[in-house]
Amino acid sequence: MKKTKFNLDKVRVCLLQPEGLFENLTNAFNESRNKAIEFDGFYLSYDNDNDVNDKDITAKLFLIDKPPVHLGTFVFNKSQKYGTKCFFQYATKSLYDAAHHVYEGKEKGITNYSYFTYPTFAFEALNLTFNNVTSIEIACDTEASVISRINFAVKRADAFDMILLWKKVGNPNEVLEGYYEYYQRTRLKKSPRPTLYIHPSNPSSGDNYALKVYDKARELAQSRADKEDLIRTWNDMDDKIQRMEIAVENKQFKKFFYEICKRHPNRWYFHNEQATSKEERQEEKRASLEHFFFDLGMDDKLRMEMFDFFSNHLLHFKLRNHNKTQVSILDLSINSLATLKRVVNAKSKPRCKPKNNDKG
Repeated sequence: MKKTKFNLDKVRVCLLQPEGLFENLTNAFNESRNKAIEFDGFYLSYDNDNDVNDKDITAKLFLIDKPPVHLGTFVFNKSQKYGTKCFFQYATKSLYDAAHHVYEGKEKGITNYSYFTYPTFAFEALNLTFNNVTSIEIACDTEASVISRINFAVKRADAFDMILLWKKVGNPNEVLEGYYEYYQRTRLKKSPRPTLYIHPSNPSSGDNYALKVYDKARELAQSRADKEDLIRTWNDMDDKIQRMEIAVENKQFKKFFYEICKRHPNRWYFHNEQATSKEERQEEKRASLEHFFFDLGMDDKLRMEMFDFFSNHLLHFKLRNHNKTQVSILDLSINSLATLKRVVNAKSKPRCKPKNNDKG
C-alpha cells in the first residue's frame, strides 16, 4: 500500500508592523542580559550582536516549553525599502513536529497537527497584521517510484503528448526548455535516479513557480539522524520516500487564491457591500487571503489541490488516444510502471489522482 502525504515545507510570510515596534524591540534587546525578550508563552532571541542594528532586527521565535520549540525567525525592518513590512520564516522542523493529536472519526482516525498556527499568538501580541505570503512550498511525499514513471511518460512520445509549461512538445527531438535532469555521481558511476527540475525561464520577481522531484530517502540518509526520524515519523513512511515539491512565490500564490475562490465563492472571500473605498476593498482581499492561508496550513486536501494546480501548469501528459485522457503527475504517482505499460498498449485505463491520504 503506497502512502502519499501533502505537507507545508518552507513558508515565508510578510507582515505589517505597527509604528514604534522596531524602536521598542531595539530598546528591549539592548536592555536584556541574555539576548532575549519574554512574552506570554513565547520569547524572542537573537544570536549575534549584528542581528540587532539600526536597519533591521533578526530574531528567533520560541514557544516556551520543555524544551523550547523554535517556531521561526522574524526580520523586523526600519528601512526605506520595506517601510512598515517585516517577514516571518517558519522553522521547517515546526511544520513536521506534532504539536497535538486529534481523533477525527472512524474514517480518518487520529490526525497529527504541527505547530503551524502557534506563531499567530506572537503576531497578535506584537500587533502584527498578516499582509501576504512571500513564498511557500508544498511537498508531496510518496512511497511510489514517481521519478521512473515521469521518465517513462517523457520517453514514450508514441503514447503520450507532453504538455510542458502549458505548451505541447511537438517534436520529440527538440530540447526540453524548462525540463532539467540532475544526476549525482561518484567517479565510477552516476546515481540511478535523477532529480527533476521543471520551471519557467526568467520569471519576473515574485512570479516564479517551480517543481522539483527527487529521492527524499537518499537525501535523508545523508542528513542528521534526528531530521530523518522527524520526517519519517510525520509521514509514517519507513522505507522509500520520493518527494514532489512545488515552490510558489507571492504573485502566483495570489493567482491560485483568486482561482480557487471562483470554485468556492463563499468559503474565504466575504464581500462587505458597505465596503466602497479602495482601501476597504483591499482590506477585504487581505483578510480573505489570510483566512485561506491558515486553512491551507490545516487542510491537506487543500494542499493537494494547490499542488495539483501548479504541477499541471508546469507538466502533464495526455494519452494519445481518441479521448486525449489527461495524465497528471499525481496520476503517475499512483500507477505502477506495469500499469502504465498496459495503458500504453490500450489494455488498461490510468487510475485517477489520489484522494486525501489515498493509500491505494
